[in-house]
Amino acid sequence: MNKTLVLTDSVACLPASLVQELSIQVIPVRLTVEGTVYRDMTQELPDMEVHRLQEIGGIDTTPWSPEHYCEQYLHAAGSSDSLLHVVAFSSFTSTMSLALAGAAMARERLPDLHIEVVDSGSTLMAQGFVALAAARAAATGSSLEDVVSAAVGARDVVRMVVSLGSLRYVARTGRVPRLASWASTLLNVKPVVGLAQGREEPLGLVRSRSQEMATLVKKVSRLVQGSGPVRLAVMDTGRWDDGEELLARLRGELSFDESFHAPLSPVSEIVSGPGLLGVAFHAEATSMNAEL
Repeated sequence: MNKTLVLTDSVACLPASLVQELSIQVIPVRLTVEGTVYRDMTQELPDMEVHRLQEIGGIDTTPWSPEHYCEQYLHAAGSSDSLLHVVAFSSFTSTMSLALAGAAMARERLPDLHIEVVDSGSTLMAQGFVALAAARAAATGSSLEDVVSAAVGARDVVRMVVSLGSLRYVARTGRVPRLASWASTLLNVKPVVGLAQGREEPLGLVRSRSQEMATLVKKVSRLVQGSGPVRLAVMDTGRWDDGEELLARLRGELSFDESFHAPLSPVSEIVSGPGLLGVAFHAEATSMNAEL
């Protein structure tokens, strides 16, 4: 049981085929709405419920307790005694501190269990690419230390650029006050937001679908220009055809080692709200433009 097992949260939105191929363990996040706790699973959050909850004003994205993470790690210990958990960026969620507390509890019960928790500095498929980098390193038989290094290296270069139907949906969480303040000034426009190294940035405003497409392609092209191998994922909420068109346009302008359309998890759709269209990517060259 020496091969490192990589865990990540469901908001990493990894395609099921990659989860299975790389033996990644996905921990469903939780969402509390009007006193009801939901796990981030289609069985508990089918499409109709997702659409209903998108329009409810108060949602609570508080993560699971340390005890929950402890149980997840103890369960994973049946497959490996070396675990790496890649979590969403700590400026948006307290998962990091709660998972670290859970890891300490698990080590008390299994002293030979080795657990590392890495802040991905991101979420959605940007977080997913950090988990994929770690899992691919683990698949080669790398040590836990080297798997952690692969995750940290990916964290430093993953980027995400998204156009949101409205920032009011994300603002409901109370976890992005700067963006929420910006959102209060917007009217009949779509905000374009970037995320890199745990920092979210307002990038601009678009009014039309054609302007939105052109802006996303331009920003991604600029960020990956001159970089090495690039892995890319397109994401959407309720805009699958637009996502396919965006992916085709990006493939037509750039070359990728890996590119795909990644469905968002139910909780990710609820928090983001309808109308999201975006791109997450991992460019392996450390010289990639660090700015958004």
